[in-house]
Amino acid sequence: MRFRKTLGILGLAASLAAVGWGTARALAGGTPAPAKSPKAEPSVAHVPPVRRLDRAADLLRGSVVAPRRISYVGQLETLRFSSSHAIATIVRVEHLAPDRTRRWYLAPEALYGDYTISRGGTTFQFDTRHDRVVRTRSPSAENAVATADAMNLIDDNYRPVISARETVAGRPTISLLLVNKYTGERVMRVWIDTETKLILKKEEYRPNGAVAAETRFEELRYTGAIPPDIFTTATPHGYQVVAGRDFTTPSTDLERIVRAAGFSPVEPKYLPEGFVLVGGDQATVNSVKTLHLLYSDGLRTLSLFQNARGAAADFGKLKPSTTHFEGHDAEYVEDGPTTLLTWRETGLYFALVSDLSLRELTRIAISVVP
Repeated sequence: MRFRKTLGILGLAASLAAVGWGTARALAGGTPAPAKSPKAEPSVAHVPPVRRLDRAADLLRGSVVAPRRISYVGQLETLRFSSSHAIATIVRVEHLAPDRTRRWYLAPEALYGDYTISRGGTTFQFDTRHDRVVRTRSPSAENAVATADAMNLIDDNYRPVISARETVAGRPTISLLLVNKYTGERVMRVWIDTETKLILKKEEYRPNGAVAAETRFEELRYTGAIPPDIFTTATPHGYQVVAGRDFTTPSTDLERIVRAAGFSPVEPKYLPEGFVLVGGDQATVNSVKTLHLLYSDGLRTLSLFQNARGAAADFGKLKPSTTHFEGHDAEYVEDGPTTLLTWRETGLYFALVSDLSLRELTRIAISVVP
């Protein structure tokens, strides 16, 4: 399986059909409208604690549905930090509510000129260097039930804290710090437009508090006057159409999934507080049938992949490091907030992918070992 961090706010978890608020489509529709002048709001310092908690939850829920109501054009910049360097991505975004988005990549150089068109749960990736179009399908991106379930998990496991105000891309925002109720760790901070409720900036944190990834709009203009033609998915002359993965919506019928795996799968005996099994599916990776079990606490996700036919992980251009646990040799790579850990046990090949720390993933891996 290939470990690649997708660009922009979506991230790797979305490409694995993960359930999360950052990648969820909204429940409500509506017609796009230009932004109005922001209304005066009471000072955060003077809002009583209970009201502040309610207001924080309302802001968070409003940010989830905002892309369904708000159309915009902007420039989005993402920085992902590893232990030795940072990787920057710059993309021009045109979004027409409720569900059409075009992203044109300006940086890094290897992606310059490439673009993607998303229409609902289908994304077309136009690879200009190789004259091809890759089509992927993710029904979970349109799943309103999954969105509601994810928000319920966030309510159960996270405490949103209203923090400082800041101007982002020329817009007034109020920030929310999302604190894990079990560990007290800050996991993410989002800056929300005080009027439109669109998230204009996001930071993801490592367990030690360091920033693992940052995404923010540097330019932004709210408008519904976006030509529909820019969202065309017609294949350019000379391009080859390539079928990408069709991600199924994670199923809760785990008995059926396990039967279809063709081998006796293993589940972790340990999970961090708040994580629950939200579903699973079958994936074919390099012609090998692979079982995918998906866990989530609403904000973070954990994917456990396993197969019985020796489909080891493909790390792409990332150089893996070696670690050891319970007499096993394992390999891992870290890319921004996301870590991939792989190992082999009793004829099965395993991979854990999550934005949890390597230490936490190792604890989970130890519990997976029979």
